[in-house]
Amino acid sequence: MLKDGILVLIGGGIGAALRELLMLGVANLPGGFPMPIFMANMTAALLIGVVSALTITGSVIGSGGKLLLTTGVMGGLSTFSSFIWATDQMLANPAEQGSAIVYLVLSIAAGFLLVESGFWLGGCLRSEGNATKGMT
Repeated sequence: MLKDGILVLIGGGIGAALRELLMLGVANLPGGFPMPIFMANMTAALLIGVVSALTITGSVIGSGGKLLLTTGVMGGLSTFSSFIWATDQMLANPAEQGSAIVYLVLSIAAGFLLVESGFWLGGCLRSEGNATKGMT
């Protein structure tokens, strides 16, 4: 139990540091669209799909790796609270309300598609790894 908590703590710190780098290095788009938050959440969505596929039956990544990567790194990288806060801030400004609606719809739709794409990609990587094991 303690080991699991430490894995999540380490992964969360890595994910939060990666998110902060995005916040510092990526500018908002015109209309107030919060591109750094969007990129962090979409990156985490894709990667959580990949990692989830690679953890099916522990075939490539075991339970400790899954905790470190999905709960830890992707949990620290993605940010629901910042997503909601940025949307609220845009909705409060009449000039940015259109961007807020686009941001909400795009975040949900793209996030879902990226999780599914990541899961598919991870499945391909898992299958490729299994095929390579059979060749040796």
